[in-house]
Amino acid sequence: MIINSNEKCPVCNNNFAQEDDVVVCPKCGTPHHRACYNSLGHCANSDKHSSGFEYISNADNNELNNEEDKVSSEPDYSDTDNQNYYNPQSSEYYNRSTAQDAYGNKTKCTQCNAEISKDVPFCSHCGARQNNAQYGDYNPINNFGLGNTEQQQYENDTQMINGKSVADVANVVRTNTHRFIPKFLQNKKISWNWGAFFFGAYYLFFRKMYKQGAIFLSINLIVQFFINGIYSKEISDFMSFFYANYQTLYSNPSSSLASEMTALSNAVMPAMYLILGSTLIISVIIALFADSFYKTRVIEVLDKVDHNLQEGASFNVLNPMMNDAAPLSQADMRKLYLGKMGGTSILSPIAAYCILNIVTRIVSQIISLF
Repeated sequence: MIINSNEKCPVCNNNFAQEDDVVVCPKCGTPHHRACYNSLGHCANSDKHSSGFEYISNADNNELNNEEDKVSSEPDYSDTDNQNYYNPQSSEYYNRSTAQDAYGNKTKCTQCNAEISKDVPFCSHCGARQNNAQYGDYNPINNFGLGNTEQQQYENDTQMINGKSVADVANVVRTNTHRFIPKFLQNKKISWNWGAFFFGAYYLFFRKMYKQGAIFLSINLIVQFFINGIYSKEISDFMSFFYANYQTLYSNPSSSLASEMTALSNAVMPAMYLILGSTLIISVIIALFADSFYKTRVIEVLDKVDHNLQEGASFNVLNPMMNDAAPLSQADMRKLYLGKMGGTSILSPIAAYCILNIVTRIVSQIISLF
């Protein structure tokens, strides 16, 4: 957005100067003095966000008016079969493509005023989206695989979750929104999540709750090592006896050997029950609080994205309609940020499982040395 001296801050109503510290609302693109925005605590046009409001500068308005005047002033010298154009100055007909070249197939960017082709949806100089009917249905969010029908059903929802619009929350959740949105609206601290119960801490990694996932994995690992430490002698005796006699136990065990094996097994059973019980308790705790953890994570993502955009962050992507990378509009950039930081990750729980196995082996080897 080009901000010139004719633009006014909607809070103090003073014109912007070149040396002013200006921030732009990440939702609608309205410019403010940073001090004015901070004093107000939100965008001056926040009440219009639910209706899809987007700020249009004076420069943009003037340019659009000029384009409308230019289009309305162009004569339509077409013949009856609508295939040729008539030039009254030379009293000749021209082919449609020739006439288009004659009257010009160029226009000016609504953002930077550079000369561009009328047929492109984005400016090749600044990347701003143009008012081109040919690409009216083009949606960069969907084209980059970050949009779906689950999110679209909340676009016009005016409900709020912790001060955030339901549409924004859905853009972060991305998948299974029909389950999470009602849960978030209920604002309950405790609810049941079957996925978290069956997969435990790995479910938290799947939903990109890395901090909570690492904490519960660490707790589970510490508890298991603590129980193994208490029953270290019983476990060591059982494993030594088993490895020394496993062939005989499977082929032709004697009654005395079987009795000794049973006695050693009974000695380590309390450790097994304690480990299974502690794992079950941790899984239940995760299942009860996973939705609350996830709601907190979603709100944190929204706050972080808005903060980054206010600080001037950009999200450059390879535009499929152009040959080079181009910055998107504030609204599209924000959705792409939310889609990237939200959603799910298949690789995260796999990586967590592999790291846990490596750490477990290292710690076990260290303990065995003592």
